[in-house]
Amino acid sequence: PAGAEPPVQPSGRGGKVYRSDGPYPAVPAPPADAGAGPAAVIGTDNRIRVFNTTDFPWSAVVYLELYDEFGDVTGSCTGTFISPDAILTAAHCLYGDDGWTADIRVVPAKNGSAEPFGWDWATSWWVPDPWYFDPGNDLYDWGMIYVDSEPGQDTGWWTIALLSTATLSLPDIEPAIIGYPGDKPDGTMWFHYRPAFLEVGSFTLYHDIDTAPGQSGSAVVLTNTTNRIQLLGYIVGIHVRGVAAGGYNEATRIDREVLDDLVTACDEMGCSFEWEEE
Repeated sequence: PAGAEPPVQPSGRGGKVYRSDGPYPAVPAPPADAGAGPAAVIGTDNRIRVFNTTDFPWSAVVYLELYDEFGDVTGSCTGTFISPDAILTAAHCLYGDDGWTADIRVVPAKNGSAEPFGWDWATSWWVPDPWYFDPGNDLYDWGMIYVDSEPGQDTGWWTIALLSTATLSLPDIEPAIIGYPGDKPDGTMWFHYRPAFLEVGSFTLYHDIDTAPGQSGSAVVLTNTTNRIQLLGYIVGIHVRGVAAGGYNEATRIDREVLDDLVTACDEMGCSFEWEEE
């Protein structure tokens, strides 16, 4: 992946909000091929199924069921609560060449057919302007969902962290991805981690954590618990795509610009969240 990204990421942008006000579609069984966005298993599939989804931190992982304007399920993605009312995910789950996702069913801690915390319709969602005007632009694949009923009060939430390249490049930082892959039984949660990132780019985190379509939008969360560095549970990226032929996957890195964008998103939609800075 070395040298794979442009050297400049423009700044000073706004974003676009889609507000869902019903009527909402009936809730059908999702299609067998549910799952939005490319992703890849690198070599042997080492993902582990999570069964205790109601226990934190698993409970903060959200199954996102995506609907079009006709009330049909078009796929699924993964999101993560970063506050009681804000969910972090990928822009391509929310807006694409065909326009906005029309409705999103938010299901925390889904475990197959079991939905232990129930579900809510998302209130509104946001993508940055460069993605809105150029869907598929890899440099801007992040988004935010607002749920005014605050289901995160019951599930708990994770914390975004703004970390240096030096810290993210540590050999035992242990990044992980937890989400809902479309190549596994529908609605089941899976987990995989690696000792370190393959490479830490200015805007992208390159990794070999196993993923599949449906895990797009999953938080890249740190699981290191050593005394030398306490980073357990911090979100440092958003998984967005896989490059199986290249032997790596990619996540949007949480940098200052992304963080500022997410703050703007919540300001516009009415949600809020807190974060940590190194």
